[in-house]
Amino acid sequence: MRNFAVGVIAPGLMLLPLPLLAQEDDGVGTAEMVMTTTAEPTAEAHFLEGLALLHNFEYARAASAFKAAQMADPQFVMAYWGEAMTHNHPLWEQQDRDAALAALSKLGSTPEQRAKSARSAKERQWLAAVEALYGEGSKQERDLAYLEKMRDMYANEKKDIDARAFYALAILGSSHGGRQIPLYMKAAGILEEGFMTHPSHPGILHYLIHSYDDPVHAPLGERAAARYAAIAPDAGHAQHMVSHIFHALGNWEASETANINADAVVDRQRIAMGREPTDCGHYNEWLAYSLAQQGKDASPIVEGCRAEAVAEFGRADEFGRTGGWRSASSSYANIALHWGIASGEWPTPVSWPHDNFLKAQFNMAYAELLKSRGDSDAVVAAQSEMERLYASLMDALPSEMPDEKTLPAWAERTIAQGQAIMTLEGGDIEQGLALLRAAAEAEAELPVVFGPPAIEKPSWELLGEELLALGRYKEAAQAFEEALAFSPGRLLARQGLETARRAAAPGS
Repeated sequence: MRNFAVGVIAPGLMLLPLPLLAQEDDGVGTAEMVMTTTAEPTAEAHFLEGLALLHNFEYARAASAFKAAQMADPQFVMAYWGEAMTHNHPLWEQQDRDAALAALSKLGSTPEQRAKSARSAKERQWLAAVEALYGEGSKQERDLAYLEKMRDMYANEKKDIDARAFYALAILGSSHGGRQIPLYMKAAGILEEGFMTHPSHPGILHYLIHSYDDPVHAPLGERAAARYAAIAPDAGHAQHMVSHIFHALGNWEASETANINADAVVDRQRIAMGREPTDCGHYNEWLAYSLAQQGKDASPIVEGCRAEAVAEFGRADEFGRTGGWRSASSSYANIALHWGIASGEWPTPVSWPHDNFLKAQFNMAYAELLKSRGDSDAVVAAQSEMERLYASLMDALPSEMPDEKTLPAWAERTIAQGQAIMTLEGGDIEQGLALLRAAAEAEAELPVVFGPPAIEKPSWELLGEELLALGRYKEAAQAFEEALAFSPGRLLARQGLETARRAAAPGS
């Protein structure tokens, strides 16, 4: 396992003094939960813990707390509301409608029956909102119906901080198919007002970070990042979430520390459940990327996650054809690409299950394409494999990941980049450069993404490297500047820009 220091607050995390909290807290922000309930005291305590965890996107833990509230007070409707809400992951465009309806059905078989259990008008409002979220129609239609319910609730009582927070989150969740900046700024405006009255509320802080999670707006998110990790030290997602701001600012050291802390929280929880710590997972992916952007060694994480992925092959059917988002294999492919592109240490080939983990296999074929530069036959073979896997992945997505909207577009862009590389390798330099420029411009037209680039080797960066190698220094510098506008602080783009500028300088 890695020997990283843990329990450290990243640079910038204590920029502002924190308000006094309750004398005792559970480390997830429960002390900041002010929602008035009709539940008996034990149920209320479990519910408020679940509410804090829900705001932190700690969905499994939140569900357990809400179920405990149900056991303590079986007619407390908000406990069932909470459990249902854990099955909606709006910013990931994921929703398990069947599981949510199963949770609600414990309260009653129909919306009308469930509404009769509400003990107050406010509870009926919350219940009506979640019924809309899981009602009839497509996911997009239901998201918009839920947004309307939350808008009404917020308009009726703007002092309700949870109504404000969940309304802003519903606005963010209505940005289907990628990040729509106007919607994110609308949510930010609503949250900023809540920040003035409840500056330590985990939902307000969390959703502000998401609202500002892009290179242009990230400086506005530094205040929320300064508070959030300290408010919820035992919420892995909170510890990780502040790295979204650091990442968008290109502050890799702070991002590294934040994800070390997040991974430490997860590993403690895994050990408590009798499981081994992990080198895979979302937080380790961001950690590996942050290390790579500093020129630090990420190979222990790569190899550790690789071992977990190979062990997972024996259970391949559990993950379906795509491999989903949270398999060790998908995580390994991301981590290996982060490290391979930055360091030139490409992943060791593995024998993948033939028709499983297609998303991970697509990334590994892409790694082979980049690794094979200079060998035209190998490039053609890798591109052919990418195209085969792309077709299989697009065939599997509708049934396995029906809510996924961004993956197809970025996989298509990866294929287009591969075609440009193949043309360059074939010797048609000008046509290859034109295709690469067109690929870069098309990538720039897609919605802004947070975190590591959606295409692991951005085409602007690749174009800059090609132009640099050809001695076209001014053009190369322009391409690297474009690359850094989308991915501030990215190591290879920074290095390329410095080299191009020096070479283009008079007298060089």
